[in-house]
Amino acid sequence: MVTAPVPTQHPSSTRNPRLLRDAQAGALVEAFAVIGILTILVTRAYLYATGFPQIGGATLHIAHALWGGLGMVVALVVVFSFLGALPRMVAVVAGGIGFGLFLDEVGKFVTQTNDYFFQPAVAIMYVVVVALLLVNRWIHDARQQTTAEDLVNAASTAADGLVRGLTPHRQAQARRQLRRAAASGVDPAAIASVEDLLSRCAPRRTGRLDTVATWLGERLSRVFDGTRALWIAAIALALFSTAGLVNAVVTLSEDLEGGTGTDITTIGQMCGSTVAFVLCWVAIARLRGGRIWPVRMLRVAALVTILLTEVFNFVAEEFGALINVAVGLSALVVFSRRIAVLERAEGRGELSE
Repeated sequence: MVTAPVPTQHPSSTRNPRLLRDAQAGALVEAFAVIGILTILVTRAYLYATGFPQIGGATLHIAHALWGGLGMVVALVVVFSFLGALPRMVAVVAGGIGFGLFLDEVGKFVTQTNDYFFQPAVAIMYVVVVALLLVNRWIHDARQQTTAEDLVNAASTAADGLVRGLTPHRQAQARRQLRRAAASGVDPAAIASVEDLLSRCAPRRTGRLDTVATWLGERLSRVFDGTRALWIAAIALALFSTAGLVNAVVTLSEDLEGGTGTDITTIGQMCGSTVAFVLCWVAIARLRGGRIWPVRMLRVAALVTILLTEVFNFVAEEFGALINVAVGLSALVVFSRRIAVLERAEGRGELSE
């Protein structure tokens, strides 16, 4: 008797990983961080405008870090207690506000005098937020989604859609995940079960927010993906780095002439600006011709500006350095999008399904 061959499964389909990543979590963490940043800015502006009032009377002082802790607790309880996309968004908003209120008082936690106005506090906030975003990107970008993660994410989407319905975008995303899982050898019966659940999900109309996001994405693509935006961002970052380098050199010269010694902040600003200055101008000299490597150099320059130079700028200028961060982040977005366009044009990027 001839025995039918047993289908060979992909190695990754036989693993049982302990930690499964949520395909939506990367965007949620970024939203959490953005809400935290906005909370810090709004809190500082409010306190400045109202003369820094205190809650609690003559004896007690209820610091807003306590309200921040309460917000994060609310976020955890909501996530622990309820299923679905809406509770997660509520948790992101409540947790982001709580995170911002808590982080805003970091100066009190790192000084013996409980100094809310501790000058390096803003730099500490910046480093914490950047570290959070870097860890988030590392978690979700260090390796591709596994077959188990594709299957579980698709099943989770289908389960949520059975009650609330699914937009065409969520339906298409779940089916792409199932196709990847099927191509890697996942049990066809499991794939069929999730497909059946997806087919039973009622269609949900795209909301106004989704429509606006789609429209905005198309407009931003037209603005940021072209060569004009690339050149504008490259020149702006190069001039920004040049100005930062000149300012750091002048400051260092004045300190040395005045006999006050060198300041680590000025040295850090000068080092970061020097690296970005060299990378920017070398890349600009070779930018024509549609080559990718100069754009990658520009992206490295933007990362150096954001991750190194701006840390020292926040120590020196506190919230005045936000403009510098905006320049670096805008340039980074343009360079990253341009690299994706060039990679697709040369057939080196992944093809979208």
